[in-house]
Amino acid sequence: MKKFLLICSLFFTSIISFAQLNISTNFRQDGVWNETDSKWDISSTDEGGTLFEFNKELTTFHHTTASISSDYFITKYDYNEEEVKYTMTVKSDAGNEYEMIIDGINNCVCFFYWRDNVYYLVRHTIKATWIKE
Repeated sequence: MKKFLLICSLFFTSIISFAQLNISTNFRQDGVWNETDSKWDISSTDEGGTLFEFNKELTTFHHTTASISSDYFITKYDYNEEEVKYTMTVKSDAGNEYEMIIDGINNCVCFFYWRDNVYYLVRHTIKATWIKE
């Protein structure tokens, strides 16, 4: 299993350096962190799909939902080969800052952010990924 994950992560890392990554999703959960219970309290779910389109340099991406499209600037990112996970700091075209995680093992894209002393989560389940050259 480790060998398979390593091969996948190396493939994913090498492709990203010269091709455009696209991720479609088919499920969304919104939640807030419950400090008392140390867990996420899910406030809503949605089976609508979204699309993430990353540029080749992995400096920006476009996110399209059924109701809105937004552009994001990736200000910092790190890739962990062992966990098959990108951790990013991103800023939306509206000026909002998020921590974003693309998790290849748990098959999700997550946004985390603070508003009015509340820690929020928006989690998208990955339906498919593909590369455009």
